[in-house]
Amino acid sequence: MNDLISVVVSIYNDEKNLKDCIISIIGQTYRNLEIILVDDGSTDGSAKICDDLVLTSSKMKLVHRMHSGLGDSRNVGLDMATGKYVTFVNGSDRIKSDMIENLYKIMQNYPVDMSMCSCYTSGMAQSNTSTIITLSSEDAIRQLLIGKSIGNTVCGKLFKKSLFYSIKFSNDNADVLIRLIELSKKVGFVNISAYLCNNVETFSRTSLINRDIRTMKLYPNLDIYCQYDILKKLQNEFYEAFCNNIPLINSDNMYKMFMQIVNEKEEKISPFLSYKRKAHMYLIADDYNTYKRICPVLPELDVNN
Repeated sequence: MNDLISVVVSIYNDEKNLKDCIISIIGQTYRNLEIILVDDGSTDGSAKICDDLVLTSSKMKLVHRMHSGLGDSRNVGLDMATGKYVTFVNGSDRIKSDMIENLYKIMQNYPVDMSMCSCYTSGMAQSNTSTIITLSSEDAIRQLLIGKSIGNTVCGKLFKKSLFYSIKFSNDNADVLIRLIELSKKVGFVNISAYLCNNVETFSRTSLINRDIRTMKLYPNLDIYCQYDILKKLQNEFYEAFCNNIPLINSDNMYKMFMQIVNEKEEKISPFLSYKRKAHMYLIADDYNTYKRICPVLPELDVNN
């Protein structure tokens, strides 16, 4: 089979990387594509690049719209998509030439509703393991919470378009990937770094914590992984605020939540933490005010790890 795949490209002021992004999609080894460019009200040269490139390929569709955010631009692309499958690319990013073909093969050869590869950022170690694994919904959510292989983005993934009949994006929708996984019978994953992120998507701390609380209620077996993820998010917030002299909103409740997790789950969570994260955790727990003062001179905390 050679099913049509829709590639939704969300674009906002991506002039620097946009041409490379679109060329990386046009050059895919999988040829039966429709490429939907959604220009979300760019104010740089992105619109002109889109106008020029759309003339070079019959595979491309283009819409210019008022700026309303990444979530809305993806919804517009989904409404235009006619493929059986859909994948998402941000206009600042690039994909390797065989990414879509490899993800499509997983969809064809395994009983899965979505397939994934690894995303990476410039300078990050890349993976190139060709072993394909299939995961239950619960196992895939566990991997997402641990954050070692599955990133919380719809990029670098191929979906049956039918999954989106009941799901829409918002501009701070941290749980959309979990809801897509929940709708999937199985998920296929190959640990090949095939999606280059130049700008990593961010979500508010509140939406991420709400996602974890919702997941805990639905999947009691994942309780410890959700609490690990909450602790890590709070730890990141403390670290970034204290290092950059940024005021913390609702810091008292944040610290109460942090200490409750440490007091109740420290023994179970500790094995997931790196040496640096453990050190930061114990320093925060021992004396919050002292940690606040010395945080900028402590070993750097990799907030993405």
